[in-house]
Amino acid sequence: MGAFLGYLWRTRNLAAAVAALIVAAFVVVAVGAPLFADWGAATKVELQHALALPSAEFPLGADELGRDLLARLVWGARISLGVAVVSVGFALAAGVCIGAACGYYEGRVAELVMRSMDFLIAFPRILLAIMLITVLGTGVVSLTLAIGISSIPVYARLFRAPVLTLKQREFVLAARSLGARDGTILFGHILPNTVSLMIIQGTISLADAILIASGLSFLGLGPQPPTPEWGAMIANARAHITSTPHVVFAPGLALFAVILGLNVLGDALRDFADPRVRKSR
Repeated sequence: MGAFLGYLWRTRNLAAAVAALIVAAFVVVAVGAPLFADWGAATKVELQHALALPSAEFPLGADELGRDLLARLVWGARISLGVAVVSVGFALAAGVCIGAACGYYEGRVAELVMRSMDFLIAFPRILLAIMLITVLGTGVVSLTLAIGISSIPVYARLFRAPVLTLKQREFVLAARSLGARDGTILFGHILPNTVSLMIIQGTISLADAILIASGLSFLGLGPQPPTPEWGAMIANARAHITSTPHVVFAPGLALFAVILGLNVLGDALRDFADPRVRKSR
């Protein structure tokens, strides 16, 4: 982390530094949600405050049911980021294992598995996620599993290529000649050399996962009321966009900020991990 921050300082990459601060702020809010907002304020219906404008009592206003928008954004950050982190972690672990195994053990079985991955990649991820949620049901767990399972083929395809290349490198051939087992070679020598790729792809994929989760929640396939989720908040407030636009803009701007921040941060991490780019700067 220190080396990356030093790289941002040397290259004067202000956009990436701001993106890192934005992402860090959302992570702090998500982790410390109980310290920043009361769950009751985010879920309790108080119709007398419906569509209240921003004020001292409601810094960002209230939604159509009188619930504090700021509290709902804070708890929505925990849900959205939590779903994204768990789904990406699950997909990354499963996809890397599948891709690494198919890259290391070439043969008919590996080709059959990769053709199956290609078949799944042909489906739009959100459509595949909708199909899975239809089977699993709605809810946070189902949403997380649907996003994670639909992302596995992407990681399997992505990580097969470097394993195919790395297994022909001299250090792998030397380990094999010394009698190292396949598991030791794969997990002790090959996969550690793909850690930077995992970090970069994982960071960028977090933005995709948040966007897909919000899209599914917008369609009513995510956490059910009164659980606050940014996509569901936008869906519920879209009828008031002309009369009280702050109800829509608050979750929309939160989504925009975190997704843009993760994408910019991922691009900076990719440049940092590429020696050719670092030398040119």
